[in-house]
Parts: sequence; structure tokens; C-alpha cells
Amino acid sequence: MEFKPDFEQNLQMFRAAFARDDTFKVKRIRNPYHPEVPIAALLSSAMVNSDVTDRDVILSLETHCYEPTPAGAVAGGIGNHSVTVERDPEKAMIQIGAGDCIILIGDAACCIIIDTKGIPQRSANLPETEISLLGPQDGFIENIMANLALLKKRIATPNLKSEFVTAGRRSNNRLVICYLEGVVRPELVAELKKRIDRIDIDFIPDGNVLAELMRDCPHSIFRTVGKTSRPDVLASKIMEGRIGVILDGSPVALTLPYIFAEVFQSPDDYYQSYLYANIGRVLRFAGFLIAVFLPGFYLAVVNFNPGVLPAHWLYTVLASSEGVPIQTLTEILLLFFAFEILRETGSRMPTGLGLALNIVGAVILGDAAVSSNIVSAPIVIIVAFSGVTGLMVKDLKGAVFYLRLIAIFTGAVFGLPGLALTGVGMLLHLASVHSMGIPYLYTMGRKSGSQDTIFRTPYWRMRRRQFRFSMNERRQK
Repeated sequence: MEFKPDFEQNLQMFRAAFARDDTFKVKRIRNPYHPEVPIAALLSSAMVNSDVTDRDVILSLETHCYEPTPAGAVAGGIGNHSVTVERDPEKAMIQIGAGDCIILIGDAACCIIIDTKGIPQRSANLPETEISLLGPQDGFIENIMANLALLKKRIATPNLKSEFVTAGRRSNNRLVICYLEGVVRPELVAELKKRIDRIDIDFIPDGNVLAELMRDCPHSIFRTVGKTSRPDVLASKIMEGRIGVILDGSPVALTLPYIFAEVFQSPDDYYQSYLYANIGRVLRFAGFLIAVFLPGFYLAVVNFNPGVLPAHWLYTVLASSEGVPIQTLTEILLLFFAFEILRETGSRMPTGLGLALNIVGAVILGDAAVSSNIVSAPIVIIVAFSGVTGLMVKDLKGAVFYLRLIAIFTGAVFGLPGLALTGVGMLLHLASVHSMGIPYLYTMGRKSGSQDTIFRTPYWRMRRRQFRFSMNERRQK
């Protein structure tokens, strides 16, 4: 497919491509200074801003005096800031679908692309998935240019580069790669572009799908691509030497590389004193360990090492288990199954109904189960505590589910040695995972990385970036 040196042939090519699309419109334009030259504006009425199209494109071409060629119209006939000449008709058709206006002038074997996008969008409200009590209250939306504006507002330097690429064979999804030149390592940018080029799929509906297509270890239970809906978080990651990816139509931005220490970090950690921030980080890390190992530890102690418990604790456990018709392992599995059902149902319900459902499930059903001797009270406490702590770190929700299940079975079958093997296996797996070729556990033991991992040091001591991410390591003197 290529442009011909004939106006009617070119126009017919576009009409054929957009046949049976009632949003495709063709507006013929007549310029009084060159009435013999045919001009046509091609657009999708569902995607363009009508005011911009009428004022900056059609009215300008109908009233201005300019040379009747694409170059002449670009120079003096179109009152728009974004005007380019395109010689590939397939790219021009993609831009019509994206909301641009295409201009055909005479028998020129090319067209003009004008930015007239007018896609409806919502306001940049606070994302519900990443609530911050102290930080900025704006978030990404489904418009790529609006998201770029939120990012550039925070990093006002020409070194912030934004490279547009497309992915998706049929959908031609537009995405932008953002990085800070002079800080990010060029080999990381090159590797990311290679991964995007290797994506062979018809349609990418959301940034979460894009993250799954780009990750290093597709079968790992730990995610290796960062996700955020907050522009302040993305700006901070880019300033550290990471790369951001924003997909048009998605309110989720991706960050790479992504390491394990970031899982326990929260935006509010950087908007309050490091003394308070470290309390939250320690609690999140402890909550992760409790969520994974507490049920398995209880089974291991009760089944194999009851002497570990103080005597009065042991008597209480035995007394509460008396009369329960099922084994302890079955109790825990059934309660966790019920907990996951309630959690999943509550997350899919409207806020008010979900809260009511969780209260009914956790309080009323739990109390009824204990009163009727279906389950024992200590098991309810163990499951509830492990389930709640598992929700402290939302990025590890899936990993906690699988690790907890493994710990339950190893603790019930092999006791405390089985739990120890589970912990060692988890560490070995974490050590084998990479993100953009960088070890997942990177910075956990390095001097530069230890300034902001499980603990955050004061800002005046956070002088250096991680050298594996950054060419310019020094952040401040």
C-alpha cells in the first residue's frame, strides 16, 4: 500500500480501508486562492475534537493563502502546533484511528497528519489502589498525554526523554518509554526496546498485560515489573535511574528494573520522618513472614513439637480442640478457603456491601463455627491473623497465597525442619529471579542500596543511587 500521484486514487484508498465505519468522515475543502486544487480532510468523528478540527484545520485551509502543496500547507495554511508530512498510508490510517486528522492536497503522493485528538477522559483523581495520606492526591488516567503531563510537571528537564513506540499487531497500541538521559544506563533502555519489539500479540488492553509480556521470569510467583498509578512514584523511580512505560488507555505505569526491596516500600515513607517510615516497613516485612509461616508453624508445633509451647498454652489448645470432628490440617485449609472466598467476594462488591459482607463473614460465621465445634478457636485466630497480615503488602498477595500453602503442608508433614526447608527454598528462588537482568535481591546487602531497602535513612545520607541502575550514581553531595 502506497500513495499515488493522484488525488482520487488516494482518497479511494482511505475510503476502502474505512468501509463500513460510519465514524469515518471526509470533508472536501475549497481554497479561494487555488480553487482548482482538491483538498480533503479525513477523520474519525468519534476521536477528534470538533472545535480544534473546525478552527485550526478546516477554517485555516479554507481562508489562508498558501502554496497548494503539503509543504506549503504545513508552512502557512494550518494553525496547529503538531503538523507532520507522512508518506506511508498505513501509518496515516493508524493515526486516524488514534484521533488525528489527515489532509490530502492535490496529487501529492503524501498526506499531512494533524493532532486533533479529543478523546473523553476522567479527571486525575487519587488512585484507590495506592492511597497516600500525606503525598500528592493526583493519579494517572487512561490518556497517555495527560499522564505524560503529570510526569513532566514533576521532572522539568530536557533530559527526561519520552520515546513513543507501538505494540499489538491489530490494535497498534501506543506506549511511551520514559527515562532520564545521563542517569539511566543505555543498555537497560536498549534491552527494554528489544523486549517490546519481541511482543507478538493482537491486542494489549492494559499495562498489567504488558507487564506480563515483558517480565523476566514468567513462571515466578514474584512479580518482576513494578506497577504504579501515582505520577510522584513514577517520577521518583525515573530519577533513581529506572525506566517508565506508559500505555495509552491504561492508568497503570510500569517501572523497570524492579527489585524485592520495593515491595515493602510505600509512598508515605518518603513524606514523613524516616523514624516513622521505618516502623511501617518493619511491620510490612514482619507481616509477610507471619502471613507465610504462622499457620505452618502452628501445625508443626501442635503435631510434632507440642513441648515448645508453655504448659498453660498447650492445655488451652488441647481443650479448644476437644470435640472438633476434623483434623487440624483440614481445619486450617477449610478456613483459608472460606477466607479467600470472602476476600474475593468483598473485593468484587460495592464498597458498602463488601464491608458488610466481610463483617458478617469474619464475625458472625466465625463465632458460629467455633460455638458449634466445627473448628477450634485457636485455628480461627491463626487464620485471621495470617490472612490480615497477608494483605499488608498488596504486591505480594499472590506470592503469599502459594508460599503459605506450601508452608502449611510442609509444616503438617515434616514439622519444623519442613518449614526451614520452605524458607531456604524461598530464598533460593528469590536469588534466582532477575528483573531486566538485575538480581531480584540486589541492594539488600550493598552499602548504596542499604540506604533505602527495609530501612530508610535520612535524606541527607541518601547520597548515591544504585550503580547497576545508574550511570550518574551521586544524588547529592
